[in-house]
Amino acid sequence: MFTRLTPLGPFYPLRVETVVNTVHYGPQLMDSQHQMAQSLVAEFADIFALSTREVKQVDFVKFRLSIPPDTIFPKKVHQCPLTQPQWEYLFPVLDEMRKAGIMRFI
Repeated sequence: MFTRLTPLGPFYPLRVETVVNTVHYGPQLMDSQHQMAQSLVAEFADIFALSTREVKQVDFVKFRLSIPPDTIFPKKVHQCPLTQPQWEYLFPVLDEMRKAGIMRFI
C-alpha cells in the first residue's frame, strides 16, 4: 500500500483504491458529485501521502528564524506534564516522525 516512493509508483491500483477510500467526502454531495470527487482523487493520487514515510524531503526550502543576536531566552522551562491521553497520542506520532527521518534525537 505504501508504494508512492517505490518502483510500483503512486498509481499502483491497490494504493489508489486506498487513497480514494481514505479521503472523507462530505455528505452533502450528490451521487454524481461523489463519483466525480472520487475520480478526481484517483487521478491525482500521487499527491496524497498515506504515511509520513511517503513524504519526500525537499532541498529548495530553508526554514530560518529571524532572532536578533542580543536576544536572551529564559533558562527555565515551565511546562505542565502531559496527561495520559496526550502522551498516548503524542509519543507514537513522534516515533513515526523519527522513523521517517523527519526528526531525530539530540
